[in-house]
Amino acid sequence: MKILMVAPYFYPEGGGLERYAYEMAKELGEENEVVVICATKLKEMFEKIGGIKVLRKKPNFILSNTPIRVFLPFELLRMVKRQNFDVIIAHTPVPFFADVASLVAKLLKKPLIIVYHTGDLKKGSWVDFWAGLYERTVEKITLRNAEVVSVSRYVQRTLWEKGFYSKVKYPKIDEDFILAKPNFKGEGNTILFVGQLGKFHRWKNLELVLRALVFVKKELYDVKLVVVGSGDLIEWYKRLVKELNLEENVEFLGYVSKEELIRRYKSAKLLVLPSSKSEAFGIVVLEALALGTPVVVSKVGEFPVIVEDGKGGLLTGLDERDLAEKILFLLRNEKIRRKMAIIGRKTIKRFIS
Repeated sequence: MKILMVAPYFYPEGGGLERYAYEMAKELGEENEVVVICATKLKEMFEKIGGIKVLRKKPNFILSNTPIRVFLPFELLRMVKRQNFDVIIAHTPVPFFADVASLVAKLLKKPLIIVYHTGDLKKGSWVDFWAGLYERTVEKITLRNAEVVSVSRYVQRTLWEKGFYSKVKYPKIDEDFILAKPNFKGEGNTILFVGQLGKFHRWKNLELVLRALVFVKKELYDVKLVVVGSGDLIEWYKRLVKELNLEENVEFLGYVSKEELIRRYKSAKLLVLPSSKSEAFGIVVLEALALGTPVVVSKVGEFPVIVEDGKGGLLTGLDERDLAEKILFLLRNEKIRRKMAIIGRKTIKRFIS
């Protein structure tokens, strides 16, 4: 079978959506021919990742976090006609690319699968008005034309409220994270944050983590926060670190290789991710638990499903003092922390089997 996958960006660019798309393409590529077309903020190119053919196209412009390529409808029509794909799989809710895929599938009468990656398009920014308008118009047309797959139960419930039924397909973790030997000990008083640092990802709340770290430092002066990820706000976060007098306690790594990310998970005492908006899934939480690192996460999206409070980690409120208390509790109680790490490693089996 020939499969065309359409995504706003594709691994190694982007975050959870792009990694999900990559793992899906890799799995499908074992028995099928898979071609991916996506946008890129880097160099336009054609490449092969394993057996996956990837066409990375430069957008004409980026609106909010949405890449727009004016001639994409014509390019997709030509590709599907020439290569006669059997099915199109599009990843959303980032607008445009999936909507174009839906239009092409409709015109050429090709089966379409939409993989939906978020519970709430509105992230508390100036684009919320346009996100709401999109939900009520174009998105409805796109979803009606497809078989819909949700990345979690939380997303499935959200789509049901919109009037759309979907199946659930949890993200797959790269097998290297599963096969790597977990480290339940960690090193020093190191905590880890993994996420994009762009202005449209402020809801992942790195700022809250930094402000909580001020309280943690008063109790544990040698606490160390390692930040993995990059984006257009990284310099702003670095200035905030300086303002909070945390230069000796925070290290920004930017994007890292898979091997380095595994090493950082294993060396951390815990992962912190107190998102304030809907985390459709939060694959970094599973990766951390797989490598023996307990987590402190907020009570949003799928997090309370993945993490039972007091077992694989702790659930926190969106308050810097509460977050600081949860971090301190785990760093001070090594026996409890290790027990959570061991339990967390066991509980993720239901998501990866």
